Amino acid sequence: MRGRFMTNPALGQARDPPESLTRTQLLERLREAEAALTAIHEGGDLRTTKARLAEEIEARARAEGDFQLTLGAAGMGSWELFLATGAVRRSLRHDLIFGYGGLRPSWELNTTLEHFLAEDRSLVEHAFAQAELTGSVDIEARIRRASDGAIRWVHLSGQTFYAEEAPTRIAGVISDVTHRRAVEERLRQAQKIEAIGQLTGGVAHDFNNLLQVISGGLQIIGRPGDTAGRERVFNAMKQAVERGASLCRQLLAFARRQPLRPEPVDLNRLIVGMHELLDRSLRGDVQFRSEFAENLWPVEVDPGELELVILNLAVNARDAMPTGGVVTISARNAPALADHEMTGDYARLDISDTGIGMAADVLSHAFEPFFTTKEVGKGSGLGLAQAHGFARASKGAVRIESTPGEGTKVSLFLPRTLKTPACSPDPVIDRSLESTVASAGQVLLVEDDDEVAALTVEMINQLGYDTTRVASAEAALGALADDRAIDIVFSDVMMPGRMNGVELAQEIRRRRPHLPVLLTSGYAEAVSRSAAAHQIRIIPKPYRMDELREALATVTHRSPSG
Repeated sequence: MRGRFMTNPALGQARDPPESLTRTQLLERLREAEAALTAIHEGGDLRTTKARLAEEIEARARAEGDFQLTLGAAGMGSWELFLATGAVRRSLRHDLIFGYGGLRPSWELNTTLEHFLAEDRSLVEHAFAQAELTGSVDIEARIRRASDGAIRWVHLSGQTFYAEEAPTRIAGVISDVTHRRAVEERLRQAQKIEAIGQLTGGVAHDFNNLLQVISGGLQIIGRPGDTAGRERVFNAMKQAVERGASLCRQLLAFARRQPLRPEPVDLNRLIVGMHELLDRSLRGDVQFRSEFAENLWPVEVDPGELELVILNLAVNARDAMPTGGVVTISARNAPALADHEMTGDYARLDISDTGIGMAADVLSHAFEPFFTTKEVGKGSGLGLAQAHGFARASKGAVRIESTPGEGTKVSLFLPRTLKTPACSPDPVIDRSLESTVASAGQVLLVEDDDEVAALTVEMINQLGYDTTRVASAEAALGALADDRAIDIVFSDVMMPGRMNGVELAQEIRRRRPHLPVLLTSGYAEAVSRSAAAHQIRIIPKPYRMDELREALATVTHRSPSG
């Protein structure tokens, strides 16, 4: 039956026909109904809602307590600086670090700053001001503790929070790092001791050379002779004393227990001043070269610490070349750098070698303290770590490149300074050598040290020999190649170049089997076994004139009085 109305048979009442809904409308109605039921349910169960809220508050409080316990166990206190008011909310550990027995009633940024030593306060204040721009603060400085006046090192770090791009608060942690810094200082001193230990042989050789100059000079002055010869002897002795004093100053700089004292430094002048020290620290089969760009920028660093870093890196390079090679120190300007570590103008100092290099897995650990590939007792593993720490403390950076079989390059990037380094006059050394005609025989003297050579020539001449002097083993072989009349070769053991005195003696024996060779060294223990094995005589420095006469006579099979 069709029609607009329907009748319920049971009640006999009329009702509207059911509303015709689309699927989409039906789903919308169902969602509205569900939302209404949920609202009624939640509104009707206020007790449950309050209980759930209380549980959440308790959980958050428990988490906050656990967080503070964790910070406390790590020796850290938390703080939160509200930039609008300057007020600081802190944990108990924070106030304990500053020397208080409990939480102070109130604390502001100025309260924090007042605890820092006067010489550190401006650095901390600047760090907080910069944190509003950079988004973080990270600084170590010294405080005077309120309870006992003790000076302690603290490390402050935090992050800036923003609202609508405006900084509103800085929150972070603080810890007492006095013990850590003391350990680092002890490690630094241990590393210096190791470096001086590495220098022992070279220093002994160097000082014995200086003693030889003075000892030989005194003997010559005590004998009758020409005035010009005495003048050369006197000048050589004076220069020996100055070199000894300079070496002592360098060693004392290494051993000092002082914080970094940065000053403007001319890299060229500093490294030229280290030439002797570096030459003696490297073996005779290791050549040392230096290359400096023109108009090299000065840097502001602690010169003593930089010398120590260079020395350690040079010794590492030496050890990476067991069969000899070349250590090169070069410097050039590196303008307008911009990366995650450096921004601005820097001077780049490279220390490179031609050694065995490092594989990728070794290279990745190179700057870790105590990591070393050397044998036990041969190194502490602190050299590269110390270089890294020095570079960071000097607001620079250090990089390393290495290829197995080709060598390694360590690059120090040091910030340019506009300050002018203090000038020191370069020593003027008279390097002229003359010999006196004699009749006892012709001596080929092989000695790289000009002052030692000058005195040795005088001593040999006083003993009645004629002298030809060369500065390296290669030059000695060149002098012998043209069949020059040489009666004896008198050579130092430790020399620059790829051949030492023992190897030179062996090569001379191969070429001219009947030519006598006498060696000398200020560090004779290092080569005595090798020389003895080849029946080569060594006379240790410093030697007296009568000892030299006897040694020359022995190797030439002459009477010492002849």
